[in-house]
Amino acid sequence: MAQIGVDRTDVAANVDRVVDTLREGAATGQQLVVFPECVLTGYLLGSRAETHAAAISAGDPRIGRIVDACREYSTHAVVGLLEEADGRVHNTALVLGPTGIIGRYRKQHLPYLGADRFVDPGTDAAPRVVDTPFGRVGVMICFDLRFPESARELGLQGADVIAMPTNWPEGADILADHMVRVRALENLVHLAVADRADSESGTRFIGRSQIIAPSGTVLVDAGEKEGLFGAAIDVRESRTKRLIIRPGEFELPVFSGRRPEMYGEITRPVTPDR
Repeated sequence: MAQIGVDRTDVAANVDRVVDTLREGAATGQQLVVFPECVLTGYLLGSRAETHAAAISAGDPRIGRIVDACREYSTHAVVGLLEEADGRVHNTALVLGPTGIIGRYRKQHLPYLGADRFVDPGTDAAPRVVDTPFGRVGVMICFDLRFPESARELGLQGADVIAMPTNWPEGADILADHMVRVRALENLVHLAVADRADSESGTRFIGRSQIIAPSGTVLVDAGEKEGLFGAAIDVRESRTKRLIIRPGEFELPVFSGRRPEMYGEITRPVTPDR
């Protein structure tokens, strides 16, 4: 994952940084590089007008530059941006590869913070997991982490890796210390989180980009320094949803043991927060 800074005033400079990072990742054999939330456009906007002005379309030639880099370096990237589409703006993560845009996820859970105060929530019910040569990649973004249903949906759709661009501000350490491990463990899936370690509009981001194994073990924690971090993973570990401690005596059917018919309250209409 790429723990890099963002220039809110210069999309081209952000694209250059992404391309340079992909080059660096390819030199060390990284097949997937996950970038922070809104890495191309910045995040801490103060109005809907500013948010619309900062947004770019998925068809923007600058996105094409990143696709060209993926093709040149035979790699894949998950890249965050404010996306303009049909008069709306979304907080989006694109999955890019040598053939172009192979996945798109628009953030579904929006905090009252930064650009998320002014974007439109994602409503696409299409599968959020895409196939790549090295495994199946699912995507969620930042605040989605607080909703266990979001990661569970990706696990049920067969994700080997959940890629999560984020912008964790100061005070979010409990998410980095605990919640990412729980989401990986409860879904028996690898989780790759990319955060920033710089500042924007007076807000400091904590870094702590991580790769978590399905066991909940932290394989990599980037700390507070900018840079590119990675770990080798075995996607087969994400495809075993039955934990066998002693065959025939102590087995945990984590997915097949679910009781969806008992969970009706989860899908009832939302009531206001109290």
